[in-house]
Amino acid sequence: MRVFVTGGNGFVGLNVVSALQQAGHEIWCLVRENSNTAYLDSFEVNKVSGRLDDHTFLRSITDQVDAVIHTAGITGCKKSELPMLMEVNARGTENVCRAAFESRVTKLVYTSTTSTIGCKNDPNQKANETTPLTGFRANNPYGISKIAAEDHIKKYADKGLDAVILNPAEVVGPFDYNLQWGRIVLAVAFNQLPFVPPGGGSFCHSAEVGQAHVNALTQGRSGEKYILAGSDVSFKTYIETIEALMGKVSDRPGGSYWMKYFNAWVSENMPYLINSKPAVEAYRMRVFAGHYYFDSSKAVNELGYNEAPLEEMLKACIGWYQTTGIVPAKAA
Repeated sequence: MRVFVTGGNGFVGLNVVSALQQAGHEIWCLVRENSNTAYLDSFEVNKVSGRLDDHTFLRSITDQVDAVIHTAGITGCKKSELPMLMEVNARGTENVCRAAFESRVTKLVYTSTTSTIGCKNDPNQKANETTPLTGFRANNPYGISKIAAEDHIKKYADKGLDAVILNPAEVVGPFDYNLQWGRIVLAVAFNQLPFVPPGGGSFCHSAEVGQAHVNALTQGRSGEKYILAGSDVSFKTYIETIEALMGKVSDRPGGSYWMKYFNAWVSENMPYLINSKPAVEAYRMRVFAGHYYFDSSKAVNELGYNEAPLEEMLKACIGWYQTTGIVPAKAA
């Protein structure tokens, strides 16, 4: 199958490309001008340069492929970032859907997020694909833009485009060069933990997320959403597992977590009072204070998704950082 991948040089995208190559598919990757393709270059792909707002370009590619996996997007949680998030995540997705629909591709798989799914702050409950998004998480600009993107997917699915939505939780594993959850690995390696969050989250192996995208090409039901999660742990356990695997014990920063959150919020909203950039955005710190767990049984049953253990994904993540030299062997 000829598959067009947007965002193929990103964290999730690289894992998708790896899984596609292992499955023997022909891969076409959209890359922006001057984007980092250092890790993508190790794969056998056809790189094409273009933009998500260029319909003629998108049609020229979708006319030549069988399927599309749309992982491209940007993140952000500040209100000021909403216009750009909507432009890239929502309108970009609409443009990809339109081109795929007009070219009559056989399948479109969209990479969304659990930020579009409601979840109670309760370690004893898991949210599924139908849990409505409410509370402060519903006001997250990133989540708002991804919900709008999912709406475009559903609209085109209703028109006849065979389109599937995947909702990864907290992704951990190889190719995390932009430092998503891998930043905690580096913080442990270099003893720079900013704090230990009191909450917990659902973690998923990046390689299994990549494989789920490949499986969704043939097994995903059009118009459906699939959560990709599996390992539900506290952030304290996440940090302690990294320490155990790396043979290190990090210093635990003192002070109140909520005071750190307050300072981050003030620095973002009242910079004239605290003119410094927080280690983590205030919104993320508020999320990290709660326990938000997600149920990926639907993906397990329908896509053959594998819920990997936390230790397995962290071993893969640490190993990749060591292999690339991001984490020196002596620091591990």
